[in-house]
Amino acid sequence: MGSGGIPVPADYDGDGFCDAGVFTDSSGRWQVRDVTMVSFGTSSDWPIPGDFDGDGTVDIGIFRGTSGLWAIRGYTRAYYGRQDDWPVPGDYDGDGIEEIAIVRPCTGLWAIRDATRLYYGTCLDWPRPADYDGNGTDDIGIFREQNGLWAIRGTTRAYFGRMGDIPATR
Repeated sequence: MGSGGIPVPADYDGDGFCDAGVFTDSSGRWQVRDVTMVSFGTSSDWPIPGDFDGDGTVDIGIFRGTSGLWAIRGYTRAYYGRQDDWPVPGDYDGDGIEEIAIVRPCTGLWAIRDATRLYYGTCLDWPRPADYDGNGTDDIGIFREQNGLWAIRGTTRAYFGRMGDIPATR
């Protein structure tokens, strides 16, 4: 993480529209336009907004790799993962609730808590889960910057993008 703001747009107020949000990782401050400003997290945390309780609004959350802590403001705390893991929360089972999940980049391990463990991707891939096929569940996907490959497990492979691009899905 750096010392600047990380964009965290999402529907924090449940009105069906995406709200502009920023997590300032140097201070752990969340600012969501016209919704809230709150301190939650520290400089070493990854912001992980998502609907972890299934109420239709996005919750403020962090992943602290040094301890594997997942902390969802006002809802829960859990331990899953370790220092070099990347958080990849998503609704992998289609129940409307984000699952806790990690990718261990250099091994390609995807681990979805209480659900599955599988290998997909390589050390240089960007994990990019999203609902690529429109069936209401997030799919495991990667972007390989070196050649612009988008590979969605069990669905498709396509080439779009180039070196230096930052893949965006939501």
